[in-house]
Amino acid sequence: MPGIGVISNANARLNKMSPLLKDSLNFIVGRRGEVVSTYTLDDVGQAVRDFKRYDVDMIAISGGDGTIHRTIEGLLREYGGDTLPPLLLLPSGTQNMIPRSFGIRNNSIATMLLALTRYKHNIPMRIIRRNLLRVNEHSCFFFGIGTPTRYLRAHYARGTSHWHAATLLGIYIWEGLHNGVKAQRLLEPMKMHVSYDGAPDIELNPNSVFCSFTEEIALHFKLFPRAGWQRDRFEMLNTQSNIPATIFAMPFLWWGTCKQFPQMDRRMLSTMRIVLETPEPFTLDGDLYNPVTEFNISAGPELRFVVPGVTRLDPAVEARAEKIGPWGSNFFV
Repeated sequence: MPGIGVISNANARLNKMSPLLKDSLNFIVGRRGEVVSTYTLDDVGQAVRDFKRYDVDMIAISGGDGTIHRTIEGLLREYGGDTLPPLLLLPSGTQNMIPRSFGIRNNSIATMLLALTRYKHNIPMRIIRRNLLRVNEHSCFFFGIGTPTRYLRAHYARGTSHWHAATLLGIYIWEGLHNGVKAQRLLEPMKMHVSYDGAPDIELNPNSVFCSFTEEIALHFKLFPRAGWQRDRFEMLNTQSNIPATIFAMPFLWWGTCKQFPQMDRRMLSTMRIVLETPEPFTLDGDLYNPVTEFNISAGPELRFVVPGVTRLDPAVEARAEKIGPWGSNFFV
């Protein structure tokens, strides 16, 4: 059954706010594919098995950043060593940092309409290649410990909207300007031993460590401008900066600078090993995980992602792009 298989997470924020979104996707896809609503990881596994059996041309994922990485983990389990079809990300979450990093700026309906129109009329679409980040037994795009995890915990306790995220950041900046306790706790250092690309361990006391294959994080901070430049190499940033230095660097980090700042180490790596003195919780693509003491981080498999629009990408990312299609000999008008 050539066509587009759509996996829609019924628990995603936009899907909860708009229960008719699945019906809209069904109407758009029509006989060109199938839309499956999932509530559990078992549902995802069954949908992936069906789409693999049907040999679909493309798999679309409707949900937030957490949905994307958990669904891709399910895809990797079910496909095993077989090549995955191109993936289309339909933004339906709160931050949607992964689709935005890939140049997908529209909402899920507009993105699906554009992709299906080009698919139906056999108009080739651009795809970009991007590795996954392998963190212990997980596959994701973004990893963080320290400051990002503490911020997300406080954020989820208040709410999950953009407003809650932005106001919480404002609170921390205000606290930082006055050397408040909240800001000090946010930037509390962690004792660890780190190895870069198999080199001997070094002892560090950073307040945060980030690794990413996506350019953007929450609130449109373009923290990793080089994340998609090289195959099998992710961008790492660890910070040991104090409160004034962190506040000073924030506008540059939001803009997406490659500039090096004092007490901030930025590298392109293939592997990284972290051993902590005390267990720390961590985040993968915005999801929070229980504390552990050791992280083995490496570049995972390279996947293909559909970008149906004409968004301008970084030249280094564009150099890794290609086209897919046409899919048949009939053109529909």
